[in-house]
Amino acid sequence: MALVKLKFRPGVDKEGTDYENAAQWFETQLVRFRMGSPEKFGGWLKRTSTAFVGTCRAILPWTSLGGAEYVGLGTSSKLYVESGDLPNDITPIRSTDSLAANPFNITGSSAEVIVTDSGHGAVEGDYVTFSGATSSDGTLTAVVMNAEYRIHTITSASIYVVTMSAVAAGSDSTEGGSNVTATYQINVGLDSPVVGTGWGVSTWGSDAWGEAASVATDITGQIRMWSLATFGEDLIANIYNGPIFQWDTSSGTGTRAVNLTSLAGATDVPTICRRIVVSAESRHLLALGCDPIDASGSQDTLLIRWPDAETLTDWSPNTQNTSGSLRLSTGSEIVTGLATKRDVLVWTDVSLNSVSYTGPPFFFGTKLLASNTSIVGPNAAIQADDVVYWMGWDNFYLYDGSVKVLPCTLRQHVFDNLNRAQALKCHVGINRSDSEVIWWYPTTTDEIDQYVVFNYGQNIWYHGTLSRTAWYDRTFTEYPIAAYTDGYIYHHELGNDDGSTAPVSAINAYAETSTFEAVPGEGFHYSFASRIIPDVTFFGSEATSPAVTISITPRDFPGASFGTADDSEIARSATAPVETFTDQAFIRVRGRSFQYKIASSAIGVNWRDGAPRLDVRPDGRQ
Repeated sequence: MALVKLKFRPGVDKEGTDYENAAQWFETQLVRFRMGSPEKFGGWLKRTSTAFVGTCRAILPWTSLGGAEYVGLGTSSKLYVESGDLPNDITPIRSTDSLAANPFNITGSSAEVIVTDSGHGAVEGDYVTFSGATSSDGTLTAVVMNAEYRIHTITSASIYVVTMSAVAAGSDSTEGGSNVTATYQINVGLDSPVVGTGWGVSTWGSDAWGEAASVATDITGQIRMWSLATFGEDLIANIYNGPIFQWDTSSGTGTRAVNLTSLAGATDVPTICRRIVVSAESRHLLALGCDPIDASGSQDTLLIRWPDAETLTDWSPNTQNTSGSLRLSTGSEIVTGLATKRDVLVWTDVSLNSVSYTGPPFFFGTKLLASNTSIVGPNAAIQADDVVYWMGWDNFYLYDGSVKVLPCTLRQHVFDNLNRAQALKCHVGINRSDSEVIWWYPTTTDEIDQYVVFNYGQNIWYHGTLSRTAWYDRTFTEYPIAAYTDGYIYHHELGNDDGSTAPVSAINAYAETSTFEAVPGEGFHYSFASRIIPDVTFFGSEATSPAVTISITPRDFPGASFGTADDSEIARSATAPVETFTDQAFIRVRGRSFQYKIASSAIGVNWRDGAPRLDVRPDGRQ
């Protein structure tokens, strides 16, 4: 018998076959690599006890000049500022209407109320707040009527239906009084894009003549996306292909964001914009893909405009200010932009451009950095240690002074499984503590369900299954924060478990290798494995006796099915003075090649694998 040290190359490689990638990890789930060895991800816990409404796709923490800490959240339904334990609703107001007398039609024993408001402009899902309502007969109290409600049915341009918080005591077709005011928040957006199938939806030549387009590229009814930035201590928010808003920190969390067009002294402010970016060097707000001054409301998806430096209101160029505009010359539309330490990078559908401050007379100039490149969505690019990384439609890329394809050992796995109809949801975050750039993307579902990690410190890739719709690295939050579809923000790398449940539940984490030959022989020799000597640490575990399961699975041929795995539990027995655990595990496995797996699925467990040894001997030749 011989003890064979099992040491595999760090990272996951799926570009080759399982057998071809011998001595390589082939599958991971909630596992990263540290110093070349696999270890379980940290857990996550809810940051707040109150849920937000809608799907969050933008997070921005910042600190006011007075030291107050805020987290901006942009969801499909609302805009929030989190302060303390509460997501404060700062969603802008679209309109405030004085309704005709007695606008409520109430049915007894029902909470549904029919509301009459001529030209309300609402869509299903919108939020409206009533005030000034009075009750003439107690059918519904004023307290019930004067509240915020979500519109669930649009009957006509003048009539819609809400469900109030109490059941009416009786029927009344003329309720509410003569002084009812309806305050409407901006129209809600979509959680998922509308995919068109008609003429003119996609680009010329994308499908055969006479066939419906398979994927919508630029149609109305797209997913609600936000870009968030700070200007001084204030929050600036832009809806993708929508207006630009400001929330004044000094006004407090009880106030709402307002359209830049409504600010005092505002002149020629863009009314529609694709993305906002703040130039760190010059302190200009850049509006990407906006409407020109002479054609307000008519979007030019290649136009970039900016106001006078250090202002949000003066967008009219003259000899006394630095406001202006420029138009990119490549591509058909701007997709996104990213402020770096030196300049602003702007991606079109076919190119990457640098927009940098040059001073008078033009103030900003552009440089084409690369053509024939792509980016999958507005949230798919990020900067880490002076290098910009992004996800295209067919490759990952980086920019470190020149644009390069980022080699990826999971490229085929990611792009073959990408749900392209939902690709605008793809987003990227960074975990600097572990040198990780993390992309989340949708596959078999309409929502994010997978992640892929590039570890730029080790130059390796790994992946797994996890749904997160937005992410931001640790700041004053101490831990990275991420949004989930359950309406909560989570601290990540905190604890060992899944904090989305109460009580917490276990995280199922594992790392699995490609098949390997324990005894060299080019796959001709059978081997018999009888014992495994583990090498694992349970650092950071909260469980009294944390454990992992180690499995050895045999295989006879690359194209054959795997045999029955033999596994054993490896448990810690003491932590001091030297961590001790199960010293050996006896197994009985016979095959031409083997697969190694380490896994855990219990509460309070953390682990890192090292270099286990397999007791193995040749067992005949065929």
